[in-house]
Amino acid sequence: MTVDYSVLPHHKILCIDMKSFYASCSAVMEGLDPLECHLAVVGDKSRQGSIVLAASPRMKKDFGIKTGSRMFEIPNDPRIRLVEPKMATYVRISTELTRLFHRYVPKDAIHTYSVDESFIKIDGATSLWGDATTIARKIKDDMEREFQLPCAIGIGPNMLLSKLCLDLEAKKKGGCRVDI
Repeated sequence: MTVDYSVLPHHKILCIDMKSFYASCSAVMEGLDPLECHLAVVGDKSRQGSIVLAASPRMKKDFGIKTGSRMFEIPNDPRIRLVEPKMATYVRISTELTRLFHRYVPKDAIHTYSVDESFIKIDGATSLWGDATTIARKIKDDMEREFQLPCAIGIGPNMLLSKLCLDLEAKKKGGCRVDI
């Protein structure tokens, strides 16, 4: 059986994924650069077996510490900052990010998938704000300017493909991911 994909609806969907959201929010609250600092959010700093809930990109790259690692796996290094989660603050920031999306599209065009990932249907917004890449760039720039938070944005004709573009491009540059 073959499927004629040309007859299926073709939209412009942005998949916006915050980079290491809990760690990035915590870094900003600590006055640190979320992409350059070594920070881990751990469930309970008083317990060595506590789980890492989030790690900054540099923490992942330089020390191999990621979500699910244990606190005892984190090396004793003066560059590393350990913080406990501030869940209510993360949810509040997520809500503010959704308000930012409302500047570009109506409420019914936003699908909040999780605290750090949303899908935005921008079909009707392109005549106001520009093509999909331009809108993605504007949203990313607004986030960085107003919240100092990094994100990656995938663009596709539906939610699945916009997410796949984002995920596949995280492993290999070029193609369909917009990481601007």
